[in-house]
Amino acid sequence: MEDITTKITGIDIYTINREDLLKILEEIFQEDELRLIQLLHSNTQINTRINKADIEVPFTSNVGTPQGDGLSPVLFSIYLKHTLKSARKIIGEPKTPIDSIVREIAYADDVDFIGSEHISIDQIKKELENFQP
Repeated sequence: MEDITTKITGIDIYTINREDLLKILEEIFQEDELRLIQLLHSNTQINTRINKADIEVPFTSNVGTPQGDGLSPVLFSIYLKHTLKSARKIIGEPKTPIDSIVREIAYADDVDFIGSEHISIDQIKKELENFQP
C-alpha cells in the first residue's frame, strides 16, 4: 500500500474587508444599491454591553458587517462565496484519487482545504489571506 501524505489548511473567515466587499458587489448590484450598502456600512457605531450594563462610550468599526440586521448575512455569504471561488481556481482538477474524494470541508465560516500537494495548499492560504482585513 502506498503512503499518501495529506496536507490540510484550515481557514476561519471571521470578518470581511469592506473595500473588498464593495469591489465584489460592483459585479452584482447597481450604483444606487451599492451606495445604500456603502452608507449602511460607513462609520458604524458599536455600543458594548457587559452584564446588562451599557458601556457609555460607543466606538466606530470599519471592518466586517454589523450583526443583527438582515443584510449582513447575505453580504457575508456573497463575500465567502467569492473567496472560496478564488481558492477553487487554485486547486484546479484533482491530481490523485484521494484528492478527488474530499477537497474541502466547510461549515458556516470555517473551511478546511485538503490536498496531497503542499504547494497548492500554500497558494490557497496566500490567496485567502488577501481577503482578510
